[in-house]
Amino acid sequence: MRRNNKSFLDANDLDATIHSVRGGGVLASKKDLALDADLFAEGCKMLLFAAKGDTSAVATVLAQGKVTVDFRDYDRRSAMHVAASEGHEATVKVLCEKGAKMNRSDRWGGSPLDDALRHRHKVLATYLRSKGATTGHADKSTNLITAASEGDLEEVNMLIQDKVNVNCCDYDKRTAMHLAAGEGQYMCLKSLLDAGGNPNAEDRFGNRPLDDAQRNNHTDCITILIKFEGTNGTAKRSQEATIDDSGHTLNKIGIQVDTMKVDWKEVEMIEKIGAGEFGEIFKCKWRGNLVAAKCVKSAKIRQEWQKNKPQDQLNDSLSTTAKDVALNDFRIETSILRQLRHPNICMLLGYSNTKDYEVMISELMKCSLLDVFKAHRIQGTQLSKKKQLRYAIELAKGMNYLHTCRPPILHRDLKPANLLVDFKDTLKITDFGLAKLRPNKDVGETDTFTMTGETGSYRFMAPEVFRHETYNEKVDVYSFAMIFYNLMAGHAPWPNKNGVKAVTCAAIDGTRPVVPRHWDAELSQLMEECWSEDPNTRPPFSQILDLLQANHQKAFNMSVDDKTSSDGAILGNGGCQCVVS
Repeated sequence: MRRNNKSFLDANDLDATIHSVRGGGVLASKKDLALDADLFAEGCKMLLFAAKGDTSAVATVLAQGKVTVDFRDYDRRSAMHVAASEGHEATVKVLCEKGAKMNRSDRWGGSPLDDALRHRHKVLATYLRSKGATTGHADKSTNLITAASEGDLEEVNMLIQDKVNVNCCDYDKRTAMHLAAGEGQYMCLKSLLDAGGNPNAEDRFGNRPLDDAQRNNHTDCITILIKFEGTNGTAKRSQEATIDDSGHTLNKIGIQVDTMKVDWKEVEMIEKIGAGEFGEIFKCKWRGNLVAAKCVKSAKIRQEWQKNKPQDQLNDSLSTTAKDVALNDFRIETSILRQLRHPNICMLLGYSNTKDYEVMISELMKCSLLDVFKAHRIQGTQLSKKKQLRYAIELAKGMNYLHTCRPPILHRDLKPANLLVDFKDTLKITDFGLAKLRPNKDVGETDTFTMTGETGSYRFMAPEVFRHETYNEKVDVYSFAMIFYNLMAGHAPWPNKNGVKAVTCAAIDGTRPVVPRHWDAELSQLMEECWSEDPNTRPPFSQILDLLQANHQKAFNMSVDDKTSSDGAILGNGGCQCVVS
């Protein structure tokens, strides 16, 4: 049917003909699709030019006045839709200048912003948002789940502001929180939880967001989910289960069952053997074995201890703020330690996360490396070169294991007090309260990350950490160098300075401890490379390990694994404390 020009203009007067759909998007009147064939062809031509990014051709069609800037095809897609889909920013800007409507919905409820986001045109999406563009309601639930999975925090927050149901789910009943937790998108997960997301939503398989976070070792996500009282799912566990390397059982469909959780009632406290700011360590008997139990300070544990030991007064329980810090460290440490199995890592045997009975049970050790240093200093002796080298090799073995995990694990608080020695004189790494799983499994070994400044103990802290700069796993290499110096020198770096002044020497003044000329030249060079100012020139632990083992073989004509009595025993039993933190 032919229409005169006046009729055409009336048909495209959208103010009189549009009708709303869910979410505030608009669909044009059917009159848009009832145009004369020639005029409809002109409109389609404009869409084709927009898809190609031919901005001048789009402007020419509009200048002829035959079609409006909001013309749409049979699928109700406008020039704005197709230009945004193809990422043609210049064309989109011209359409905006011509008055194109930003939030028109196509046949499927999608808006131009949806198209830009779907095809990852981030710059264009930002521009559209600045002009008031929003996502189409028909796809908003899917958009929220997708944005949370991809870590698109801006889109997640926009959708939350649009009052999209944060607990919406896909076919498998997986919410945006499941996806964010599983992919390690901490900031998105936090926004969803702050907006009222249910941390205990279960998917079709009985899994909750916490299960997904734990399965993929996303420590930050685990921590915040627990803070919001997130718990593991209630999926039925098969009786036919196998145990994996992380201390879980796996049923037939691969759902994890935590076999490391213990009942505090099983633990018999025998002797208090250590204490820290947030916790106390007890020698305990558990399931017939002597173990170490690291307990977050609590009134209830103190009361239980004083039932049997009324003469022992333990420190007061923690303030609310300190308790939160302690619990956060506890959760991080248990989530990491339960995965680790290595001869030079102190093994976690079990844990209790029952409120007010938060306890980690680990193998009982003889003492810390710090205790060894103190004993030698008191007795005026020094570690033999063989033992210096063996301890350094065992430390390098443990750290090489951590750094080659997938994803790599940064310890971030290496120091003599966090290195324990067992009753066979084997050195083991402990205290993972400040450990960090590297955020992205796929990043290269040389990539850096912005993490909390001044994390760890000052004297052994890498300069870049003290200066609040970005850093990577090479911070552990620097700490290793300072511990190696301590082993060889018999005293800590800058022994006459306190921790802050010591790290200031390294981080601000750029100095390092003086290396005596009579030390092994090869080991001295390695030490200096490990504490290099430039983290990129510090060697990886695999290279450190190779050099140390070769040096040991050359010096003693034997492998470090061939321990002999000539290696020397740990000094004295008296006063040697088992320090787990």
